[in-house]
Amino acid sequence: MLGLVLSFIGISLIVILLLAGGTYYLSELPPTNTPSDFLKRSSQDEGIKKVVVFMGDSITHGRIGVNYVTMIEDKLRNSNIEFINAGKNSELAWNILQRVDDVIRCNPDFVTVLIGTNDANASMSEKQMRDYTKRMKLPRIPDIDWYRESLRSLVVKIKNETEARIALLSIPTIGEDANHPAFQRSSQFSKIVAEVAEETGVTYLPLHEEMVKYLQDVSAEASYPYEKYFIGILKGIMYHYLLRKSWDKIGSGSGFSLHVDYLHLNTAGAQIIADMITEFIRSALTQT
Repeated sequence: MLGLVLSFIGISLIVILLLAGGTYYLSELPPTNTPSDFLKRSSQDEGIKKVVVFMGDSITHGRIGVNYVTMIEDKLRNSNIEFINAGKNSELAWNILQRVDDVIRCNPDFVTVLIGTNDANASMSEKQMRDYTKRMKLPRIPDIDWYRESLRSLVVKIKNETEARIALLSIPTIGEDANHPAFQRSSQFSKIVAEVAEETGVTYLPLHEEMVKYLQDVSAEASYPYEKYFIGILKGIMYHYLLRKSWDKIGSGSGFSLHVDYLHLNTAGAQIIADMITEFIRSALTQT
Protein backbone atom coordinates (compact mmCIF):
# COMPACT_ATOMS: atom_id res chain seq x y z
CA MET A 1 0.00 0.00 0.00
CA LEU A 2 2.80 2.39 0.94
CA GLY A 3 4.49 1.59 -2.36
CA LEU A 4 1.36 2.56 -4.29
CA VAL A 5 1.08 5.83 -2.38
CA LEU A 6 4.71 6.70 -3.06
CA SER A 7 4.29 5.80 -6.72
CA PHE A 8 1.24 8.04 -6.96
CA ILE A 9 3.10 10.89 -5.29
CA GLY A 10 6.05 10.38 -7.62
CA ILE A 11 3.88 10.38 -10.73
CA SER A 12 2.00 13.44 -9.48
CA LEU A 13 5.25 15.33 -8.97
CA ILE A 14 6.43 14.41 -12.45
CA VAL A 15 3.14 15.61 -13.96
CA ILE A 16 3.35 18.88 -12.01
CA LEU A 17 6.93 19.44 -13.14
CA LEU A 18 6.01 18.74 -16.77
CA LEU A 19 3.06 21.13 -16.61
CA ALA A 20 5.19 23.81 -14.94
CA GLY A 21 7.90 23.37 -17.57
CA GLY A 22 5.35 23.53 -20.37
CA THR A 23 3.72 26.72 -19.13
CA TYR A 24 7.11 28.37 -18.56
CA TYR A 25 8.06 27.42 -22.13
CA LEU A 26 4.95 29.24 -23.40
CA SER A 27 5.99 32.39 -21.56
CA GLU A 28 9.41 32.22 -23.26
CA LEU A 29 8.12 31.94 -26.83
CA PRO A 30 9.37 34.83 -28.99
CA PRO A 31 7.02 37.75 -29.52
CA THR A 32 5.27 38.27 -32.83
CA ASN A 33 7.44 39.90 -35.51
CA THR A 34 10.88 40.09 -33.95
CA PRO A 35 13.70 41.98 -35.70
CA SER A 36 14.98 38.68 -37.12
CA ASP A 37 11.49 37.86 -38.45
CA PHE A 38 11.32 41.23 -40.13
CA LEU A 39 14.80 40.93 -41.64
CA LYS A 40 14.13 37.42 -42.95
CA ARG A 41 11.11 38.69 -44.84
CA SER A 42 13.20 41.47 -46.38
CA SER A 43 10.38 43.75 -45.31
CA GLN A 44 11.38 46.86 -47.12
CA ASP A 45 8.23 46.24 -49.14
CA GLU A 46 6.42 48.91 -51.06
CA GLY A 47 3.51 50.20 -49.08
CA ILE A 48 5.26 50.05 -45.69
CA LYS A 49 5.60 53.71 -44.84
CA LYS A 50 7.08 53.54 -41.36
CA VAL A 51 8.85 50.99 -39.19
CA VAL A 52 8.45 51.07 -35.40
CA VAL A 53 10.66 48.98 -33.11
CA PHE A 54 9.81 48.42 -29.45
CA MET A 55 12.90 47.56 -27.39
CA GLY A 56 12.68 46.18 -23.87
CA ASP A 57 12.40 43.28 -21.46
CA SER A 58 9.48 40.99 -20.57
CA ILE A 59 7.07 43.93 -20.32
CA THR A 60 7.66 44.54 -24.03
CA HIS A 61 8.05 40.84 -24.90
CA GLY A 62 4.41 40.52 -23.88
CA ARG A 63 4.18 36.88 -22.76
CA ILE A 64 3.99 37.71 -19.04
CA GLY A 65 1.40 40.34 -18.25
CA VAL A 66 -0.73 42.30 -20.70
CA ASN A 67 0.92 43.05 -24.05
CA TYR A 68 1.09 46.80 -24.64
CA VAL A 69 2.54 46.31 -28.13
CA THR A 70 -0.67 44.70 -29.41
CA MET A 71 -2.62 47.60 -27.89
CA ILE A 72 -0.58 50.05 -29.95
CA GLU A 73 -1.02 47.94 -33.07
CA ASP A 74 -4.79 48.11 -32.57
CA LYS A 75 -4.72 51.87 -32.06
CA LEU A 76 -2.63 52.44 -35.21
CA ARG A 77 -4.06 49.60 -37.27
CA ASN A 78 -4.80 51.72 -40.35
CA SER A 79 -1.63 53.79 -40.26
CA ASN A 80 0.38 51.55 -42.61
CA ILE A 81 3.08 50.92 -40.04
CA GLU A 82 5.24 47.84 -39.52
CA PHE A 83 5.53 47.02 -35.82
CA ILE A 84 8.57 45.08 -34.61
CA ASN A 85 8.77 43.64 -31.10
CA ALA A 86 12.36 43.58 -29.80
CA GLY A 87 11.42 42.70 -26.23
CA LYS A 88 13.02 39.78 -24.42
CA ASN A 89 12.25 38.34 -20.99
CA SER A 90 14.54 39.14 -18.04
CA GLU A 91 16.95 41.37 -19.92
CA LEU A 92 18.85 44.31 -18.51
CA ALA A 93 20.05 47.41 -20.36
CA TRP A 94 23.40 45.77 -21.14
CA ASN A 95 21.62 42.79 -22.73
CA ILE A 96 19.60 44.83 -25.18
CA LEU A 97 22.69 46.86 -26.04
CA GLN A 98 24.30 43.61 -27.21
CA ARG A 99 21.51 42.99 -29.74
CA VAL A 100 20.85 46.52 -30.93
CA ASP A 101 22.53 45.83 -34.28
CA ASP A 102 19.52 43.76 -35.37
CA VAL A 103 17.29 46.73 -34.58
CA ILE A 104 19.53 49.07 -36.54
CA ARG A 105 19.42 46.71 -39.55
CA CYS A 106 15.62 47.11 -39.57
CA ASN A 107 16.18 50.77 -40.56
CA PRO A 108 13.52 51.98 -38.10
CA ASP A 109 11.68 55.28 -38.24
CA PHE A 110 10.79 55.05 -34.55
CA VAL A 111 12.43 53.23 -31.64
CA THR A 112 10.96 53.13 -28.16
CA VAL A 113 13.00 51.83 -25.25
CA LEU A 114 11.50 50.51 -22.02
CA ILE A 115 14.31 48.89 -20.05
CA GLY A 116 15.56 49.02 -16.47
CA THR A 117 13.08 47.05 -14.37
CA ASN A 118 15.50 44.14 -14.10
CA ASP A 119 18.44 46.47 -13.53
CA ALA A 120 16.60 48.06 -10.61
CA ASN A 121 15.33 44.75 -9.29
CA ALA A 122 18.80 43.18 -9.47
CA SER A 123 20.24 45.97 -7.35
CA MET A 124 17.97 45.22 -4.40
CA SER A 125 20.29 42.70 -2.77
CA GLU A 126 23.66 41.03 -3.18
CA LYS A 127 21.92 37.73 -3.85
CA GLN A 128 19.78 39.17 -6.63
CA MET A 129 22.83 40.83 -8.15
CA ARG A 130 24.61 37.48 -8.27
CA ASP A 131 21.53 35.65 -9.56
CA TYR A 132 20.97 38.11 -12.41
CA THR A 133 24.69 38.14 -13.26
CA LYS A 134 24.73 34.37 -13.65
CA ARG A 135 21.33 33.93 -15.30
CA MET A 136 21.73 36.78 -17.81
CA LYS A 137 25.45 36.11 -18.46
CA LEU A 138 26.46 39.62 -17.43
CA PRO A 139 30.15 40.59 -17.57
CA ARG A 140 29.89 42.34 -14.19
CA ILE A 141 27.64 42.88 -11.19
CA PRO A 142 24.78 45.22 -12.20
CA ASP A 143 24.40 48.59 -10.49
CA ILE A 144 22.85 51.97 -11.22
CA ASP A 145 26.02 53.45 -12.77
CA TRP A 146 26.33 50.58 -15.23
CA TYR A 147 22.66 50.98 -16.07
CA ARG A 148 23.22 54.64 -16.94
CA GLU A 149 26.26 53.77 -19.03
CA SER A 150 24.51 50.98 -20.94
CA LEU A 151 21.35 53.00 -21.58
CA ARG A 152 23.30 56.00 -22.81
CA SER A 153 25.45 53.83 -25.10
CA LEU A 154 22.30 52.27 -26.52
CA VAL A 155 20.72 55.62 -27.34
CA VAL A 156 23.91 57.06 -28.83
CA LYS A 157 24.38 54.02 -31.07
CA ILE A 158 20.80 54.17 -32.38
CA LYS A 159 21.11 57.93 -32.96
CA ASN A 160 24.41 57.59 -34.80
CA GLU A 161 23.40 54.68 -37.00
CA THR A 162 19.74 55.39 -37.83
CA GLU A 163 17.44 58.29 -38.59
CA ALA A 164 14.91 57.02 -36.06
CA ARG A 165 12.98 59.15 -33.65
CA ILE A 166 13.75 57.70 -30.22
CA ALA A 167 11.64 57.70 -27.08
CA LEU A 168 12.82 56.52 -23.66
CA LEU A 169 10.21 55.50 -21.11
CA SER A 170 10.89 55.67 -17.40
CA ILE A 171 10.41 52.27 -15.83
CA PRO A 172 7.21 51.02 -14.15
CA THR A 173 6.97 51.11 -10.39
CA ILE A 174 8.17 47.91 -8.73
CA GLY A 175 5.07 47.01 -6.79
CA GLU A 176 2.58 49.60 -5.60
CA ASP A 177 3.71 50.55 -2.10
CA ALA A 178 5.44 53.92 -2.40
CA ASN A 179 7.17 53.36 0.95
CA HIS A 180 8.80 50.08 -0.07
CA PRO A 181 12.53 50.18 -0.95
CA ALA A 182 11.91 48.35 -4.27
CA PHE A 183 9.34 50.98 -5.32
CA GLN A 184 11.77 53.74 -4.35
CA ARG A 185 14.57 52.02 -6.26
CA SER A 186 12.43 52.03 -9.41
CA SER A 187 12.00 55.78 -8.90
CA GLN A 188 15.77 56.23 -8.70
CA PHE A 189 16.34 54.30 -11.91
CA SER A 190 13.56 56.27 -13.64
CA LYS A 191 15.42 59.48 -12.87
CA ILE A 192 18.39 58.03 -14.74
CA VAL A 193 16.17 57.51 -17.80
CA ALA A 194 15.07 61.16 -17.69
CA GLU A 195 18.67 62.32 -17.38
CA VAL A 196 19.85 60.18 -20.30
CA ALA A 197 16.98 61.39 -22.47
CA GLU A 198 17.91 65.00 -21.74
CA GLU A 199 21.63 64.40 -22.29
CA THR A 200 21.10 62.71 -25.64
CA GLY A 201 18.26 64.92 -26.87
CA VAL A 202 15.63 62.22 -27.32
CA THR A 203 11.99 62.12 -26.25
CA TYR A 204 11.21 61.22 -22.66
CA LEU A 205 7.94 59.49 -21.79
CA PRO A 206 7.17 59.66 -18.02
CA LEU A 207 5.64 56.24 -17.49
CA HIS A 208 6.84 55.91 -13.90
CA GLU A 209 5.47 59.30 -12.96
CA GLU A 210 2.05 58.52 -14.45
CA MET A 211 1.89 55.24 -12.55
CA VAL A 212 2.76 57.03 -9.31
CA LYS A 213 -0.07 59.50 -9.92
CA TYR A 214 -2.50 56.69 -10.65
CA LEU A 215 -1.57 54.84 -7.47
CA GLN A 216 -2.17 57.92 -5.32
CA ASP A 217 -5.91 57.49 -5.93
CA VAL A 218 -6.14 53.78 -5.15
CA SER A 219 -5.61 51.69 -2.06
CA ALA A 220 -3.87 48.44 -2.89
CA GLU A 221 -1.91 45.98 -0.80
CA ALA A 222 -0.14 42.99 -2.27
CA SER A 223 -1.13 39.65 -0.77
CA TYR A 224 2.48 38.43 -0.65
CA PRO A 225 5.76 40.23 0.13
CA TYR A 226 8.19 41.58 -2.45
CA GLU A 227 10.75 39.00 -1.35
CA LYS A 228 8.56 36.33 -2.97
CA TYR A 229 8.23 38.22 -6.26
CA PHE A 230 9.72 35.39 -8.33
CA ILE A 231 7.29 32.84 -6.90
CA GLY A 232 4.49 35.27 -7.74
CA ILE A 233 5.68 35.46 -11.34
CA LEU A 234 5.81 31.68 -11.68
CA LYS A 235 2.34 31.29 -10.15
CA GLY A 236 0.99 33.91 -12.53
CA ILE A 237 2.43 32.05 -15.52
CA MET A 238 0.85 28.80 -14.28
CA TYR A 239 -2.54 30.40 -13.64
CA HIS A 240 -2.59 32.12 -17.04
CA TYR A 241 -1.29 29.40 -19.35
CA LEU A 242 -2.53 26.34 -17.50
CA LEU A 243 -5.76 27.51 -15.86
CA ARG A 244 -6.54 30.15 -18.54
CA LYS A 245 -6.97 32.88 -15.95
CA SER A 246 -6.69 36.45 -17.25
CA TRP A 247 -3.73 38.57 -16.25
CA ASP A 248 -6.13 41.12 -14.76
CA LYS A 249 -7.73 38.55 -12.49
CA ILE A 250 -4.32 37.24 -11.46
CA GLY A 251 -3.23 40.76 -10.54
CA SER A 252 -6.39 41.75 -8.67
CA GLY A 253 -6.33 38.43 -6.85
CA SER A 254 -2.88 39.34 -5.54
CA GLY A 255 -3.99 42.82 -4.47
CA PHE A 256 -2.54 44.86 -7.35
CA SER A 257 -4.16 47.75 -9.24
CA LEU A 258 -1.70 48.22 -12.12
CA HIS A 259 0.35 45.05 -11.87
CA VAL A 260 0.03 41.31 -12.35
CA ASP A 261 2.91 40.76 -9.92
CA TYR A 262 5.57 43.11 -8.59
CA LEU A 263 7.18 43.56 -12.03
CA HIS A 264 4.60 42.95 -14.77
CA LEU A 265 1.52 44.93 -15.73
CA ASN A 266 -2.22 44.35 -16.09
CA THR A 267 -4.46 46.04 -18.66
CA ALA A 268 -4.55 49.36 -16.80
CA GLY A 269 -0.76 49.48 -16.53
CA ALA A 270 -0.18 48.42 -20.12
CA GLN A 271 -2.74 50.99 -21.29
CA ILE A 272 -0.66 53.82 -19.83
CA ILE A 273 2.31 52.69 -21.92
CA ALA A 274 0.22 52.19 -25.05
CA ASP A 275 -1.34 55.65 -24.79
CA MET A 276 2.03 57.34 -24.33
CA ILE A 277 3.75 55.61 -27.21
CA THR A 278 0.76 56.00 -29.53
CA GLU A 279 0.72 59.74 -28.88
CA PHE A 280 4.48 59.92 -29.47
CA ILE A 281 4.13 58.20 -32.86
CA ARG A 282 1.05 60.14 -33.94
CA SER A 283 2.59 63.44 -33.00
CA ALA A 284 5.75 62.65 -34.97
CA LEU A 285 3.76 61.49 -38.00
CA THR A 286 1.88 64.79 -38.16
CA GLN A 287 5.21 66.61 -38.31
CA THR A 288 6.47 64.65 -41.33
